[in-house]
Amino acid sequence: MNVQLQKQFNQLEEDRKKLFNELKSHSDDVINKKPSPEKWSAAEVIAHLITAEEMSLKYLSKKIRDTSKENSEGFKHKYRWLLVQIVFNFNIKFKAPEIVEPKMGYQSLANLEAKWSDVRNQTLQILQKLNDAEVNKTLWKHALAGKMNLHHMVQFFGVHYNRHKKQIERTLEAVT
Repeated sequence: MNVQLQKQFNQLEEDRKKLFNELKSHSDDVINKKPSPEKWSAAEVIAHLITAEEMSLKYLSKKIRDTSKENSEGFKHKYRWLLVQIVFNFNIKFKAPEIVEPKMGYQSLANLEAKWSDVRNQTLQILQKLNDAEVNKTLWKHALAGKMNLHHMVQFFGVHYNRHKKQIERTLEAVT
């Protein structure tokens, strides 16, 4: 596996495990409680993160069947990644695409942790099979920004997580 990608992925996993360790001090009822009817519960935010990564995994699973059809990332893809970072880092709010809205209903923390761990393990298995040239091809597609390479996919998972980690913290503060 690409060394830089492995480091990025390891950081993602460390952050995910830390989140669940922090959340274990809350009951499943608190994790599933909404601060208001139109806002997501902490469980729904986690379900959204899982769903986004799961959709990426499905897309990536199709694309790796024949990586020769994809090009290496070019300037326009790097520009798109820059725009994604700006949107996420400046906390510009926008509605999540319907496909990644949480639809799991009431979930135990243990179930959410197991589901996310499974998605991450499947993603890691795919990433470990790819060589450096394939990692730099546009094998991932962001719902709004379009095609990018796998470094950007893993970086997006981190940026996405960091944005929603703050939302989880605000949500738990509001419901406890």
